[in-house]
Amino acid sequence: MSKGLWGAVGGGVALLVVVLLAIVLVVDAADDDRIADGIRVGTVDVGGLDTAAARRKVAAALAPSVDRPVTLTYRAQRYVLHPAGVEARLDAAGTAEAARRRGREGNPFSRVLGGGGDVDATVAPRVSYSRAAMRSFIGRVARRVERPARDADIDMRDGKLVRHHARNGVEIRRPELLRALVARMAQPGRSRSLEIPVKLIERPDRTLDDVARRYPRVIGIDRDAKVLRLYRRLRLERRYKIAVGKQGLESAAGRYKIEEKVVDPPWHAPNKAWAGELAGKTIPAGDPRNPLEARWMGYHDGEGIHGTSDIASLGESASHGCIRMSPKAVKELYRQVRVGTPVFLQ
Repeated sequence: MSKGLWGAVGGGVALLVVVLLAIVLVVDAADDDRIADGIRVGTVDVGGLDTAAARRKVAAALAPSVDRPVTLTYRAQRYVLHPAGVEARLDAAGTAEAARRRGREGNPFSRVLGGGGDVDATVAPRVSYSRAAMRSFIGRVARRVERPARDADIDMRDGKLVRHHARNGVEIRRPELLRALVARMAQPGRSRSLEIPVKLIERPDRTLDDVARRYPRVIGIDRDAKVLRLYRRLRLERRYKIAVGKQGLESAAGRYKIEEKVVDPPWHAPNKAWAGELAGKTIPAGDPRNPLEARWMGYHDGEGIHGTSDIASLGESASHGCIRMSPKAVKELYRQVRVGTPVFLQ
């Protein structure tokens, strides 16, 4: 075949390619505003529609679902997001455009010649909202949910020992929560309940077992009930009848600890008017003027727990600030507690 003939054939092929390319581009451009068959927005079929028709269909089918509240839960706590409060609305135009672009993926040849006009795909609805309002809502939830780690501890309430359990520090996964909230508002078929995603940020240093080992005994003094309670490993073991301070001479309520222990204690009479001629003097053990019987457990500024021979005063407000017990009871208590034992006075 002559060179001239080869040139003519080559030119003809090039022309056909150019014509084919032009036809493909024209056909593809004609479908530019048409959404490919098989495309869905959520459960709404928008395949074959132009973007204007798809926008109307999506708005009619999905807009009402965006306005439904979303309930967030964390353990027993519940929080409700009202979409109107964050200016949430369905972006029907943006959703229709996303569906159109999904069907236009690839190139003109694959769309026109490769059967690309039929795409089996689902597009998520687009929801617009006020970012400031959403951040404010998540912030309010965070203030209720987030917390630092807390060590276990003990306290006294209504005369009873209260055990505060250790707890982990918790923080909300805010970006994850934001995405989940938007997804719940945008997808009508999904549950409107959402478990708040959290992460542990720190662990406590001290558990209740640690507290029980540190304080094998704890004393709780209930002045109203005139009862001293002894706890062993944070569990009630014994109750003792006591006398407490007279009106105006009560010990200050608070948390103290046993600071000293004395067998057959002398009495260092305070320089107070009620001590009379004994004020400032030390009265030895066994002296009938010494009100301290058998044992002494001091816990704060000259105040303490001691035995008394005045058994009739037990159950009354009769002392000058100290806690009185029967000699038998104070000896029993003395054997069980040590210096450093917590004393809760209420």
